Amino acid sequence: MKKYIGTLVAGMTLMAGFPLVGQAADKTTEATVTLEQDPENKDITLDEIPAVNFGTQKIINDSKTYDATTVTNDLKVTNPGNTDGWSVQVRGTKFMADQRELRGATLTFAKVDATADDTGNQSKATANEVTINESDQAIMAATANEGIGKFTSKYATDKVSLLIPAGNAAGAYKSTLTWTLGNAPS
Repeated sequence: MKKYIGTLVAGMTLMAGFPLVGQAADKTTEATVTLEQDPENKDITLDEIPAVNFGTQKIINDSKTYDATTVTNDLKVTNPGNTDGWSVQVRGTKFMADQRELRGATLTFAKVDATADDTGNQSKATANEVTINESDQAIMAATANEGIGKFTSKYATDKVSLLIPAGNAAGAYKSTLTWTLGNAPS
């Protein structure tokens, strides 16, 4: 019996020297943030629109497509946090010189990127190729929950073209472009 008590005492002494092993438990916390809409800065805005010039061209009696010589301004939209989506539409009048129409002229904005001004922005917008006519056409848009932040479409001179068919008379022709921002993508 002394042998068993000695073994028991020795075993208890050894156990006292070892730390008790418990089961590890995961614990969690939360990180939170609340974003509020600025009541003074809540509207989606159309900040810049491009103006285009094709310079002076000689009549060559053949149809010819000209690239723009200058494009002033980019197409810029700012959305401070609205989630409904948005669309920029463009339409144009016929090219006219006094009462004379530049018959068959076709003004085209090529497809370019609609990029967020902040490179870390995870939101997306799209730009479309548009051949200008007298009907509104979506040139840049964002769907619901997208297009939040500042977005720009840059039109280099080779991304805006004007087809002038043969058979037109000399003159200083112009078309008025109307750009409209709507809160519903088309």
